[in-house]
Formats: sequence, C-alpha cells, structure tokens
Amino acid sequence: MAVLYPSQEWCDAWKVAINGSERVAETGTKWGVGWNGSWVFEVLPGSGLEETHYVYLEPEPGTGKCKDSRELKDPSEVEAGFLCTGDYGAFKEVVKGEKDFIEGVVKGIFTLKGDMSKVMRNAKFIRAVADSISSFEASYLGE
Repeated sequence: MAVLYPSQEWCDAWKVAINGSERVAETGTKWGVGWNGSWVFEVLPGSGLEETHYVYLEPEPGTGKCKDSRELKDPSEVEAGFLCTGDYGAFKEVVKGEKDFIEGVVKGIFTLKGDMSKVMRNAKFIRAVADSISSFEASYLGE
C-alpha cells in the first residue's frame, strides 16, 4: 500500500527502508560520529502541497541506522545538524528516484545549511539514504 508523501506514515516507511538497507549500513559508519548528523527537510508548498512540512531524520551515529524519522510542526523542536529546504515538486522528484539529491544541493535546487564538506565526504552514505526513499511505494499530492 502506498503511503502519502509527506506524512508520518511516509516517515515511518522511510525509517524501515533505511534500517533495511545494506548499502546504508555499509556506507554510514562515519556519519554523525562526534558531530550532529541529523536533518530537517523543509518542504515548501507547491505542486499540490498547500503548506510547509518539516521532516526530521536522525541517524544513529556510526551505524547507518535510522534512530528517528518524523514530521515536525516546527523545526525548532529539534537541534539538527543540517537544514535542507526545497519545494515539494523538487523533493518529490528525489522521493520518486527521478533526481539525485546531492546534485540538487550542488545545483542550488535545495538550500542546505550545515557542513557541506561532511555531506561531500560521506556522499555514498547520503546517496544510499536518498536512494532508500524510492524503495517503497508512495503517493503524492497533486497527482
């Protein structure tokens, strides 16, 4: 059954996908060790999404496993190491597996606040986590 992106059910499915991915586990051994590797994704309205959504992702440092994935009412609820902002249409393309997340950051499609050097040094892990998004069935607003 498809889960609606974005929603708490989608966040739950993403956590399961991350924790079930061998590639994420293999490439995540350095992520968040000694620094905050958690993310807030600010999904801006457009393409059927009427209000801003915040998705929180907290990896377990050094394991590649996901400790927490949930929707937030406000990003100030958590202390994240990274804040990634983009519109729903752009995030939807990543979620569907049609676009590369890191390429979107480099090209300015997504705005990233946080240590970009950590993202680039751990690009295989970031790509594995991004690829896990399209490993389960999702439905989308405006389609």
